[in-house]
Amino acid sequence: MTARSALATFASLCAVLALGACSVMPETAPQYVEPPKSAPSAKVRVVNVHPFAYYADIAVFEPATCRTLANLGMTGGDSHDGERIGMLDDKPVSAASLERYVLADEPLVLGPRAVFPTVTTSEVMHVMMPDTQNEVRARQAGVCKMPRFVPKLDEQYEVVVDLTPAHCTVTPFHLVSDGGAVRREPVETQPTPIATYEFDMRCFK
Repeated sequence: MTARSALATFASLCAVLALGACSVMPETAPQYVEPPKSAPSAKVRVVNVHPFAYYADIAVFEPATCRTLANLGMTGGDSHDGERIGMLDDKPVSAASLERYVLADEPLVLGPRAVFPTVTTSEVMHVMMPDTQNEVRARQAGVCKMPRFVPKLDEQYEVVVDLTPAHCTVTPFHLVSDGGAVRREPVETQPTPIATYEFDMRCFK
């Protein structure tokens, strides 16, 4: 997704929902920079389970200070991320997925810093109609709570962002090669105070 199309979608959704908070974009943060090749690293893929229904702006967070450290990129809608780093999978990876190197053996908190449903051309055209506004509001996802996990050296992980109306989960899995298949194993996580609802990232202490 280009910056222009992302901004256009953001503006369209704000108009549809008539959200006063939309006058301020989510907290600005620098673009994510992968660790140097000499640093111990692991691979992480972020998967938006319903990319045609929801946009999710993915970021790395610092729970202790309740800050957005870096922006990984946008998933969903017409977004396309071209970076592929040779990760395991047994089926084609969605163009909306993100793949990045991360520091190994360091706590990692990543997930959506903003979430919003995709809107159709018709919904944008009928933005002032109460029925249109109600339909889009009914598709809003729930609160996304961000877990913390520790990627291990040279291992691969998949963080699954599952967005549906009034629902959001962010779940990391360990990717393991199993013959010609890929097995997704649970990862030990700890809760963090960081959560996102729509365009609003909060820290609950």
